[in-house]
Amino acid sequence: MSFADLLIELRTAKGMSQEELAESAAVSVRAISDLERGITRRAHRQTVQALADGLRLAGPERASFEESAATRPKARARGTPRVGLPAPTSSIIGREPDVAALGRLLRGPGTRLVTVTGPGGVGKTRLAAEVAWQVAATFDRVDGVDLGPLASADDVPAALAAALGAPIAPVDPAQAVALLIGDRPWLLVLDSFEHVADAALGTARLLGRCPRLRLLVTSRSPLRLRGEHLWPLAPLPVPAADAPDVSDYPAVALLVERARAVRPGFRLAAHNAPVLARLCRRLDGLPLAIELAAAQLRTLDPADLLAQLDGHRTTLRAETIDLPDRQHTLRSTVEWSVARLGTPARRMLTVLSVFAGGTAPGLARQVLDRAGLDPGELDAAVSVLAATSLLTVEDRAGAPRITMLDTIRDVAADMLAASGTATGVRRAHAATVLALLRGSVADDLGRIDAELDNVRAGLAWAMASEPGLIVAADVEAFSRYCLMRSRFGEARRILSAVAQASGDDAVRAQALRGAGIGANETGDHEAAIAMAQRAADLFEKLDDVPGRCAALALSGNAHKVLGDTGRAEAAHRTSLDLARAAGYLRGITVALNNLGTLAHDRAEYDRALGYYRESLAVKRRLGDEHGVAVTLMNLAAVAGDVGRFAEARAEVGQAVTTLRAGGEQHRLAFGLTLLAEAECGLGRYDEARTGATEALAISRQVGHEATIGLALTRLGDIARATGDGRAAESLYRESLSHGGGPPEVARTLERLAAVRVAVAPDEARELLASADELRRTHGVPAPPADRPIIERTRGSLQSRHGTLMPDERS
Repeated sequence: MSFADLLIELRTAKGMSQEELAESAAVSVRAISDLERGITRRAHRQTVQALADGLRLAGPERASFEESAATRPKARARGTPRVGLPAPTSSIIGREPDVAALGRLLRGPGTRLVTVTGPGGVGKTRLAAEVAWQVAATFDRVDGVDLGPLASADDVPAALAAALGAPIAPVDPAQAVALLIGDRPWLLVLDSFEHVADAALGTARLLGRCPRLRLLVTSRSPLRLRGEHLWPLAPLPVPAADAPDVSDYPAVALLVERARAVRPGFRLAAHNAPVLARLCRRLDGLPLAIELAAAQLRTLDPADLLAQLDGHRTTLRAETIDLPDRQHTLRSTVEWSVARLGTPARRMLTVLSVFAGGTAPGLARQVLDRAGLDPGELDAAVSVLAATSLLTVEDRAGAPRITMLDTIRDVAADMLAASGTATGVRRAHAATVLALLRGSVADDLGRIDAELDNVRAGLAWAMASEPGLIVAADVEAFSRYCLMRSRFGEARRILSAVAQASGDDAVRAQALRGAGIGANETGDHEAAIAMAQRAADLFEKLDDVPGRCAALALSGNAHKVLGDTGRAEAAHRTSLDLARAAGYLRGITVALNNLGTLAHDRAEYDRALGYYRESLAVKRRLGDEHGVAVTLMNLAAVAGDVGRFAEARAEVGQAVTTLRAGGEQHRLAFGLTLLAEAECGLGRYDEARTGATEALAISRQVGHEATIGLALTRLGDIARATGDGRAAESLYRESLSHGGGPPEVARTLERLAAVRVAVAPDEARELLASADELRRTHGVPAPPADRPIIERTRGSLQSRHGTLMPDERS
């Protein structure tokens, strides 16, 4: 056992806190803390003797203690560990046995996942931080990630990558984290896991890939993974009503210690001991509740505090039957703390409850102004609320952000509802965030990113309570934002709900179009066509030519992916005619570009180039950099298909540069697949692999199935070109599982046939036949650059069997 572990064990056995040992031994609390955490790895002889005196050690026990201290710790080859979570700023009280036991678990063999469970406010986060610092010397790195702010389990890999500093490109965030950790001894503290419970399997995979990683998790419920070691954390012990001495109870010790922080002269004494014991019982021993109450002892006597707390009768106990009893008490404590605020601070707390995920102060002022309240009260009220631990002001990206615990926010929201002002405040919040959405979508997507939870909350409230608040421009802006950020699933879900809730035809039309784009980009092309048709009918009724053109473009694109090129061309030609008749240049460029893709798939390359070049000229005249990038990619695709790889590389390189500066992520991924194809055609396999790997990571991150398939096919091409047929086969098969349009699927089938022909000629024959059928059915001939691959495969089959494979290139 190390000296640090021995010191913790002896101090705990004596029932002493760090503060009590420090006072008894006449050394500093910091010195004891550093020794127990392993920060100070060898104590001075005088310090050891003072600690032995303070612990009242004698005989063999003292000799063993001094001998342990004199033993030189083994040198750490790794050097000083990097600890990526804040050091505790206050002593931990009543959890010393938990700290020691969890430390032994994490240092010992066999335990790789420890989950501290318990109700909200019980001190899970504080305990985990203390344990992490205690065991830091055992690991190369210790990092902590707060999962509480995350909206879903899908956000966990990116949050881990950001916290650990793992570079995401050219791999997905989960892989980036695993690669960074590797085989290094690493402790990762994951806080508030209950918010993202569906991420448990991803956590298990991370443990599987990183054999020396250990996880310390806090959660209100177990992760339910094999090998999980549960550590239920109960509230601090409180004195019974007839306890003769309350000084030994951790809940009382915590209350006294935190009261001293705000009232230095405060002491536990005979006259206040019974009252303090009753306070702790009233608070159920929950550390958060105790700390909130202790803050009030700055100006109140314990008896007054108890009287006010006992007099507060919560109405939530019967209503929220699915919550643990302890959480009811925490809510009561929060309600009581709020009741002690002055009117401006209390009113501000209720108003701030409408913000989801916090708020920038400037946005809060706008909501106050819209609600007819005084924005000038914000700063003073926030100072009061922060001082009483009812909210915090954090620094995010160099700017302040007001945040509130969910439990406190729930109580404040109930108070807002009871005040009779909720409708006005929530209307002001919704109107403000929708205005932010409209005003920022063109040039400040980062601002929408920061307030996305508020945008969602504003839309949700408006849909449920006042659908007329949502105008067509709001829907168009949200659609655009989701497109730029590749949030297609969210676009479909939210905008479908908007279309259903609204009675405004213009809103419904825009919402259906946006939801249809989301459906199309996530692979539900039939639903996209249905939504596009409904949107087109509404736009026609409104005599909205741009809207109708956009709906027709969506319909044509969805039909194209399904292989119905006739309906696709009809939709795009109708869109082009409408746009030309109305002089709508943007619509003209889109329709030309889409007609070009149809001609391209049919191997009508000159015709495709004509459409693309006409579209490109208009886009450049309009200054549409993003549109120019899209058409450059299409030109590059034609160049690649006819074997002009240097030309393709130059064109797509320009497009990728533009899209990196602010384009949609799924389009950037598509551009990178084209770049990889060009590099591979030029024999630059390392460069090709880099581009395809990045494309795959981005596509997986945004969930774009078609581009995932393209990236996998490109990686298969590189493996085949460099002689790794087994890897190529695996990549091609995986690509086919992600679907795609007929040309892409046929191309992958032909490549898979090429790598299978030597080992499984019958399978290769079937693969080529399937590709031929796709190409004939949908009128998409093989491009010239692919024909040598197909010819070699056919030739190999002919030489083996003496039969001629049909060639669909007639």
